[in-house]
Amino acid sequence: MNRYTDKTQLLNELSELRRDINEIDSEIVQLLCERFDTVLELAEIKRALGSPLENKERESEVLKSLMKASPKEYAGQVDAVFREVIAASKTLQRKMLNLYFIGMPNCGKSRLSSRLGDILRMPHVDTDELIMERSGKSIDRIFDEDGETAFRELEHEVLCELAHCGGLIVATGGGIITNKKNIPILKNSGFVVFLDRSIDRLAMAKTKNRPLIRTGTQAVISLYTKRIDLYRTAADMTVDPDAKGTVRTIIRAYTNATK
Repeated sequence: MNRYTDKTQLLNELSELRRDINEIDSEIVQLLCERFDTVLELAEIKRALGSPLENKERESEVLKSLMKASPKEYAGQVDAVFREVIAASKTLQRKMLNLYFIGMPNCGKSRLSSRLGDILRMPHVDTDELIMERSGKSIDRIFDEDGETAFRELEHEVLCELAHCGGLIVATGGGIITNKKNIPILKNSGFVVFLDRSIDRLAMAKTKNRPLIRTGTQAVISLYTKRIDLYRTAADMTVDPDAKGTVRTIIRAYTNATK
């Protein structure tokens, strides 16, 4: 009897092939999960180094290499599948981007990070608080006893660690953007929001643990003038923290950035 007219034999072969596909699919799932785990580990290192998460040249090299390894009759299908795998990998990496708030003292960074942490159900941290915990000193004491340079180095170390962790809402110190090493880390490990509060509101700041504005309003104006361009350059978006709808605007922008 012809094999193709023996229905029982064909059904048996069909069952066997389906079992083979199930086993192959299970292996593919396991390998994909291993790939995604590796991709996340790579992203941690890139964030801490301040390296861009996406590398178009690397992606192109990977696809070309896969095409060479694929039989010609399946090259198109392999290309399509791996483009989807790469896209899924990048989505995973972006979901671990931090949400950074930068801006002058008293611009509302800590308050907004706490509020958005509750809304987005994400951990929120404050770099100044972490520095004080680590050093056992207030910000004022660090400036007075060790100097601003020592403080900025501690701040840089804390930022690198937070970038490595990912998935955090971070209220940064007002001067974090004055250290050039911090800019690529901020921009490549997160979505950066500059809270640009009016000078009148900024001048109402309490000066405890804010050593650079101890002398009052004129110090605030001078500091704002020196830093405004740095804030704008480092930021992915600028918002007025006192405007209506600011929280919604930030959430929408951050959500789009991590898709």
